Amino acid sequence: MELLVCVINRPELLDEVLTGLLEAGVTGSTVIESRGMGRIIMQDVPIFSGFQSLFAGAHKSNITIFSVIKEPPLVDEAIKVIKEIYGTFDEPSTGILFTLPVTRCEGLAQGTV
Repeated sequence: MELLVCVINRPELLDEVLTGLLEAGVTGSTVIESRGMGRIIMQDVPIFSGFQSLFAGAHKSNITIFSVIKEPPLVDEAIKVIKEIYGTFDEPSTGILFTLPVTRCEGLAQGTV
């Protein structure tokens, strides 16, 4: 069982990503609006506003998708789907995708991934 975490900096692709995940068999995800460190520093810490050029790629908001996936092949398929829709994460400020092992999970409904 793994936790898939995907932060995308193009919120306009959220519906397409979620639809792709659903079609791949991922039936449960949590989606939150998030902000990166660069955006917070520029907006909320006035002393750092002069460093805006360092955070040129900072977006107003990001979308973070969390999904606990039981089967390793489905994790691979979910990552493939995300990359097909979103593209790679190779360029700066595109987002991040990673997985973590899940050793215990409570509250995951039967029939969900």
